[in-house]
Amino acid sequence: MIVTEQVPLARALDFHDDVGVHMANSSDNGTTRVHVMLLVLDYDGTISSLNVSRTRSRVPKKTRIVLHRIGKSIPIAIVTTKDLSFVMPRTPFAHAWSGVSGLEAKIDGKIVRRKDYVRRLRRISHALEYAKSCLTCNEIEIEEKRDLNRRTIAFCVDWRRAPDTEEVINEANKVAVYCEELGLKVVGFGRQPFFDVYPLPVDKGRALEEMLRELKLKKGVLYMGDSEADNPAFERSDVSMGVMHENSCAGEVVCDYLVEFADVPSFLSMLLANHFLFDSGFPMIRRNVEKVKR
Repeated sequence: MIVTEQVPLARALDFHDDVGVHMANSSDNGTTRVHVMLLVLDYDGTISSLNVSRTRSRVPKKTRIVLHRIGKSIPIAIVTTKDLSFVMPRTPFAHAWSGVSGLEAKIDGKIVRRKDYVRRLRRISHALEYAKSCLTCNEIEIEEKRDLNRRTIAFCVDWRRAPDTEEVINEANKVAVYCEELGLKVVGFGRQPFFDVYPLPVDKGRALEEMLRELKLKKGVLYMGDSEADNPAFERSDVSMGVMHENSCAGEVVCDYLVEFADVPSFLSMLLANHFLFDSGFPMIRRNVEKVKR
């Protein structure tokens, strides 16, 4: 893993203080250009491969190198369903992180938590015990999401590597129903073979808003994500970029633009070379026509 010196957040935020967000047609073909002051990234499926085990999850080398370069000039933030202890060591180029869909964040060395989740952790504990006793297939994985105090505050039930059988699906559904009966929030992701269990309702849009409030930043936000879980954050961004891969669907995301997962490093490199002026004419991206149809 490459580690470089991070830009202090206060200094990084000054990089484009004299440049406002400019969204306008620069020509008759409707090209949009926006000065990016903050790059916000989802993790799974956006800058890391979705279909790998937790232990093998990494940011690919090409993407990692360009993100280190970007992070020397403008701040990078991560907004993810993963917990901080997992994602922070894998994204040393970032300046701020919001984990477990906003339940816990670390911004410029400051830990920020939603206080209302603590009183519901006993229910999470009961649900987790039930899931472990109920799921008999060894290939169904339970990923515990812990805060930096090592308390389990949420968990994921993942059957991506399990046999595609009715029994497996029934076991997973049984756990989901039990969690909902406890008053917990179960969040599925369309056709994806996994779901998250949270102590209370969460969304990445709220997580992004809290991040921007802590950073005292209101404009110039480019957000990249790969699923409908990112939709609330897409809607709160100046530039919304959906990352497409074999498990994603353009019709499920409300982003303005799309890029293939394999082209993410090329897109980021062009953004860097263009001095953080996003241009909708970049050759590796395309408009999300599915959003226009809505």
